[in-house]
Amino acid sequence: MFYTALRAFDETARAGSIRKASEALGLAPSSVSRNIAVLEREMGTRLLARGAGGVALTHAGRLVADYARAVLLDYDSLRADLDDMRGTQRRLLRLVLVESVAAHGPIAAVARFAEKYRSVSFDVQLLPAPGVIEAVKQDRCDIGVAFCTEPAPDLSVLAHIPEPIMLAVPNTIALSGPVELRALAGLRLAVPDMGFGVRRIFDRACAREGVQIAPVLSSNVFETLRDFVRCGAGAAILPLRAVARQARAGEMQAVSIADAAFRETTLDIIVLRKRRLPRVVRAFADMLIAEIGAEP
Repeated sequence: MFYTALRAFDETARAGSIRKASEALGLAPSSVSRNIAVLEREMGTRLLARGAGGVALTHAGRLVADYARAVLLDYDSLRADLDDMRGTQRRLLRLVLVESVAAHGPIAAVARFAEKYRSVSFDVQLLPAPGVIEAVKQDRCDIGVAFCTEPAPDLSVLAHIPEPIMLAVPNTIALSGPVELRALAGLRLAVPDMGFGVRRIFDRACAREGVQIAPVLSSNVFETLRDFVRCGAGAAILPLRAVARQARAGEMQAVSIADAAFRETTLDIIVLRKRRLPRVVRAFADMLIAEIGAEP
């Protein structure tokens, strides 16, 4: 009963609505309300303030919400470890990645791990770096691979892997690196859109150096930016792993940029700090780190 009450309260606290919590849990709203009432009686105080627009946490509710999230995450991890030990349940590992790394390690890690652990399956999603971070914070994935993750109290970084930002240039342009940021003002340039960490770093560096660059193209798809370079239309700002394979194949050049802000960027393997990682997730994280780090 206590677990059920905590689960109902946790889902309601995160959704801000009993109706939304009931839909997520597959329960009737009245059942969710009863479970929350049970928890409030156990705690001896109101945990939710109910209003026309939904529910809000009281001060006591915020304390209990933090406790409930930690308990439920540990419980789920424990159940997962016990299921793995018994071998009675299939395990789904949820992985969220930035696009640049999708073809450089994760799928090799998935293939190797699935061969070793036959009861494990995977769900892999691609998001811009801010979306990866939010997915981890909201417990929508087990492991995230983000880009230049800023320190946050609810995130643990398992590894930083170097991922410099490069200038992808057509083979018809003779250009050797490292190239100064100001030199980019003379190029027809394609960049990721504002939802990407790469673009934010690029814009901040330009503002800091007083360089005005008006991109010809922005896109939320790296392949579009690579096509812009392939057809000779201009150059593109891309992370190393988004252009390394094409550069090795001779489709384009990958030129380094002199500014330190572009050389010191990293891919970050991140998890939710509150969660005790199940053994199978930790084992896959180790394999993932090794695979991504092995091939730029």
